[in-house]
Amino acid sequence: MTAKDIEPTRSLAKRRRLPDEIGVAGALVALVVVVGVVQPRFFDVKNLLNLVANNSIVAILAMAIVFLLATGEIDLSFGYILNLAAVSSGLLMIAGLPVIAAVAAAIVIGGLLGALNGVLAVSFRLPLIIITLGTASMFQGLSLVINRSGSVVPPQEIRETWFFQFFGGQSGFPFPPIILVLGAVFIILSVLFKRTRFGYRVTALGSNPEAARLAGIPVHRVKIQVTVLMGLTAGLGGVLFLGFRGAVDPTTGSGYLLPVIAAAIIGGNPLSGGSGTLVGALLGALVIAVIDTGIVFLGIDAVWSTFVTGTVIVVAVGIDQAIRFQRRRAER
Repeated sequence: MTAKDIEPTRSLAKRRRLPDEIGVAGALVALVVVVGVVQPRFFDVKNLLNLVANNSIVAILAMAIVFLLATGEIDLSFGYILNLAAVSSGLLMIAGLPVIAAVAAAIVIGGLLGALNGVLAVSFRLPLIIITLGTASMFQGLSLVINRSGSVVPPQEIRETWFFQFFGGQSGFPFPPIILVLGAVFIILSVLFKRTRFGYRVTALGSNPEAARLAGIPVHRVKIQVTVLMGLTAGLGGVLFLGFRGAVDPTTGSGYLLPVIAAAIIGGNPLSGGSGTLVGALLGALVIAVIDTGIVFLGIDAVWSTFVTGTVIVVAVGIDQAIRFQRRRAER
């Protein structure tokens, strides 16, 4: 067989290659079927919609962290950015600021905190994970100071405004409106990642930072832009949490780190950078949601959910590496 014969064969193999997300999609369907067969009420449409709504913030954050993972970085502070944004929004509403202005201010605060992470990482020439290990405590401490280590609960007259009525589920919508936000964020981030110069620069930076620099990509600026995006998304998550739950307490945000990163990894996003899939992150978030809800439906003690999630991460990483190895062999 000549080289001319081999090349069309390789091209055909690439065209026939299944989508990267097929594995996590199959796992999601299998989990839903297993839980639904054992407990048919799991298939109730209202239950499934509530499952998506209750995990929408995890999915939104997981899609945003795909950008960071694509650059080969990881953020440990986004949960506390979410907390600080939610606390700030609630306190601004209580202080008399219009609801929409308080919401906008909280999202901007999230972006500024994300920018701080990026600037520190670039200035000190340290991995973002090291910087955010420190800033996570800073943001948590600042939140505790301004909310005096207590919960922030807007008074009844504020919770009767359109924002809380809409996201709290009292608007008469046929499904939880937070799902609309999830869909909008998915579309916006997908276009940003796949169809813009910024998205190209993000993956180029993760593939080979030195080559990206030599190609004229402003490496430091892109890193800061990605952390700003993560901060803005965390700020959005904070105000969504406040609107959905109606209050925020000092522990809000601390429990998002594991499920968000797990969702991205389960969805097939490599920690090494250079590529990413928002569809995978979204499906990964739904896998975790089904696991958590399924454990309750199956009558298993809820404390097992963290163990099961960790196990799924290990299995997903192992399968992902095996698939990538096989593909590299097939493409040679």
